[in-house]
Amino acid sequence: MAYTPDDLGELEVALLGVLCLGLPPSKAAGSDTFRVDHVTAVVAGLVNEGRRDLHLASDGVSVSAEFRAALRAAIDTLMGNEVLAYQPAGMPAAAGGFEAGLEIDLVNPDEQPAVLDRYLAQLCMERLFSVPAVYPYLMERYAASGEVWRRIREAGYQQ
Repeated sequence: MAYTPDDLGELEVALLGVLCLGLPPSKAAGSDTFRVDHVTAVVAGLVNEGRRDLHLASDGVSVSAEFRAALRAAIDTLMGNEVLAYQPAGMPAAAGGFEAGLEIDLVNPDEQPAVLDRYLAQLCMERLFSVPAVYPYLMERYAASGEVWRRIREAGYQQ
């Protein structure tokens, strides 16, 4: 079955849109604010109530236990619908793609499942960009991601 963003819950749309953004691994970025769960939590808070910290723990970086459980349920639903797939630990991360020598671009399956329906993920990302509170945040993450990817490439992937 072909899905559209209208067939998905808000958290599923947020997750797919974030996965489509092309975030670098948080390890390479040197900040947990690049983690898929963190970015998805911020986006979901901005979409729902215009608050970045709505689903974050008191440290402002980790996600709340409630959000983590909801995110896990959303991932399970999307996997059941064959929109996402589990990736074993140590496999190249889908968002960054695979390039020979990119040893740091390894997935943690709890953070970044593989996107099987990239068209749907693109539609979800476009929907997120249409939310005025979300657009500047995602564009900042996108720009910062580009800088991290540039640094990684210039270093020859040997970090």
